[in-house]
Amino acid sequence: MKFLSALTTALLSTAALAKNIVLTNDDGWASTEIRATYRELTNAGHNVYLVAPLEQRSGFGGTFTFSYTDKLLHDDQFHFKKEGDAAWGHEENDDHIWYFNATPAACVGFAFDYLLPTHFADVKIDLVVSGVNQGLNLDIPMFTISGTIGATYNAVYRGYSAVAFSGSTSNNSFYQDSLNDDSNAPANIYAKKVVEITSKLFESQGDNERVLPLGTGLNVNFPKVTTLVKEGSEECSDPQFVFSRLTGEHVAIPGLKLNETSGVFEFSNLKNGSIATGVKYNGIFDLPSENSVTENGCWTSVSAFSVDYSAPEQEANEAKALLGDLLVQRS
Repeated sequence: MKFLSALTTALLSTAALAKNIVLTNDDGWASTEIRATYRELTNAGHNVYLVAPLEQRSGFGGTFTFSYTDKLLHDDQFHFKKEGDAAWGHEENDDHIWYFNATPAACVGFAFDYLLPTHFADVKIDLVVSGVNQGLNLDIPMFTISGTIGATYNAVYRGYSAVAFSGSTSNNSFYQDSLNDDSNAPANIYAKKVVEITSKLFESQGDNERVLPLGTGLNVNFPKVTTLVKEGSEECSDPQFVFSRLTGEHVAIPGLKLNETSGVFEFSNLKNGSIATGVKYNGIFDLPSENSVTENGCWTSVSAFSVDYSAPEQEANEAKALLGDLLVQRS
C-alpha cells in the first residue's frame, strides 16, 4: 500500500512538471540539434510542438518574413522537402513536428497565430525553447543578428517565457545523417543540458503562473564539448551553468577586414568590445560577459535579457534635454 502511494505521488509529481513547449530554431526543422532537443524534451515527459523554418535562416535576427505562396518554389537545403511541396506541413509520422517556409520569428507567429489555435485547441504554452543553435550566439551584438535569439524575443514580446540555446558546433547537419544515441555526441550533450535547465526552471516555477518574469528571456551558450574540444585542452562533457550578462568586457563585436591576397572582405570580430559595451546601465554589473565564460573551460553562460529597450531614466532625460524645445506635448 505504501509502495502504491509512493508510486502515485511520483506519477502526480511527474505529471505536474510535464509542460507544453514550443520548440524552434534558425537552422531548420531538419537540423540534428533541434531533433535531438525535441527527442530529449519529449523523453522528459513534455508535450513539445516543434515549429521551425523549412531551412537555414541563421542571421535573420527578428526579421518577420514568410512564404507568399502555398507551395515551395525550390528544394530545401537537404532536399528533404521538394519543389512543389506545401510551404508548411508536418512529419508524416509525427504531427508535433512542423516546418514553415519562413524566418524564425515568423515561425513563432505561425505557431501562436495559426498552428496551435487551428490544430491543437489553442493549447496553453508554458515555455518557448529556441535551439540548440549550430554555433554560438554570444553577447549583445548577436542579440540583434541571431535568428535563434530573434525567435526568442519575438516570443517574449508576445508575453511568453522563452529561452535561446546555442552550441559550439558549426556543422549544418541533417538529422537523418547525424542524429544518434551516442552520449558523447555534442548534439546529445547539449540537448540533455537543455532538459536540465528547463527542468530546473519548471521546478522553481512551482505554482506560479509564469516560468520567467514577464518581458524577460534567457540566452544560453554551451562551450565546446567532447569531440569539439581541441587536443590538449580541458576535457568537457558536462558544462556547468554560470550566470552572465550580454555586455561587459571581452564582448565580440562583428567587424570586417580586407584580405589583401583575395581582395575581398572577411569577418573579423573585435573581441575586446568598445567603451559602449562596457557601459553599465542595467542588470547585475559584476557578472562576466558571455564570451569570457565560454571561451575558457567547461562553462555554459546564462544571461537574462529584457525586451524593454528604453534607455534608463537618467540617460533618457539627458537625451530629451538635448532636443529641448524641439519636442512638444501631444494634445
